[in-house]
Amino acid sequence: MIEFRSFGDELVKIAFFNTLRRGFSSALKAGWHGTPHNPVSALPGKGWLGTGAMITPDMGATARGFEHMTSLGGATKYLPVGPKSLMVLGAGLEAKEALKSQDPAGLQRSRAERLTGAAGNLGGGLLGAGAMAHLMPRSTVFAPVVGGVLGSAIASRAASAPFQALRRWRRPSPVAAQPQEQVIHNPGTEGQP
Repeated sequence: MIEFRSFGDELVKIAFFNTLRRGFSSALKAGWHGTPHNPVSALPGKGWLGTGAMITPDMGATARGFEHMTSLGGATKYLPVGPKSLMVLGAGLEAKEALKSQDPAGLQRSRAERLTGAAGNLGGGLLGAGAMAHLMPRSTVFAPVVGGVLGSAIASRAASAPFQALRRWRRPSPVAAQPQEQVIHNPGTEGQP
């Protein structure tokens, strides 16, 4: 017999998980497309290309020189150095390293652990950037960048944590595996047989 109380509990769970799913997908979309206050689509090339030299009349000589230097004289307007293309490039390079048969870092991680770490890095970066863009809409650069970096670091660690726990469980610690000899050192008897 079904109790109405358990039915109500299930409805609450469904509503909670639907809200969680909407928030998760909203943060992912904001990480990729931007927010109304900071839209990526307003950038030249819809976020795939760079912005070029963005010089305003109120800039001083030093600021103009810095802008020309960092935009390669305005050439970044035609180069794929926007946030989306740099994210795809980073994910591609990380996936290439993760698919190698041996761990390039020498940490003896499995291929599955490296791939889940790479996926966590990418997803966490998108979620962190989107969440910070929602929380601090007036901050157009600082908050999404910090959120993306923190999200990447946390999600990458979280995605590889089960593998690390399994590795510790499967291998005995070297201290427990080898009994150590106990050497008694008596300073007064040195050199005597």
